[in-house]
Amino acid sequence: MTEGFKRRTPSRWGEGGALKEEILVAAARMLMESGREGDLSLRAVAREVGISAPSVYLHFKDRAELVATVTRRAYERLVAQLREAGDRGGEGGPREALRAMARRYCHFALDNPKLYRLMFGIERIEGPRDELASHPLWTVHEVWVEAVSACRDDRTGAADDERVAKLLWFSLHGIVAMAVSMPFAASRQGMEEMADDLLDLALTK
Repeated sequence: MTEGFKRRTPSRWGEGGALKEEILVAAARMLMESGREGDLSLRAVAREVGISAPSVYLHFKDRAELVATVTRRAYERLVAQLREAGDRGGEGGPREALRAMARRYCHFALDNPKLYRLMFGIERIEGPRDELASHPLWTVHEVWVEAVSACRDDRTGAADDERVAKLLWFSLHGIVAMAVSMPFAASRQGMEEMADDLLDLALTK
């Protein structure tokens, strides 16, 4: 047994789901700490969980599948929060729903800096371009497009809605990136005000 290895208590029959969850949590933590997908290995994940390397292969065929699952879950969490914010803000109409979503996006990044980094700041292993269409980032894109379209229902052109949604999202990401890169505590109120200004600019046309 190697030094520092802590063997996990074996799962009982039917508890494979619990082990899979532990593997995903460990992989996410290691990715957030290293910041490099290339530094992650299934052997290292197995050691972190306290199992043998072959046990990981019972749940994930390779590192790519493990990383893809971790990434998808992170995006699903963001999508759920955006939809929740939109539903709550929707009582004031489509524009207020979108405003609530923009603010929640900023809060999500501040409240979950490591998770946000996992989604947008990890040094990735470059994959085939044809896999782009299936990347989970499009689930976030769809949420923004839906919300923008609801605010622009008197306009024509779905393509224009997508353009506005993309510009809004990318600009919000820029606000977040600037806020977290400074050596000072981020101002939530300041970020909300910038998000509001951005929203007003995005919907002026």
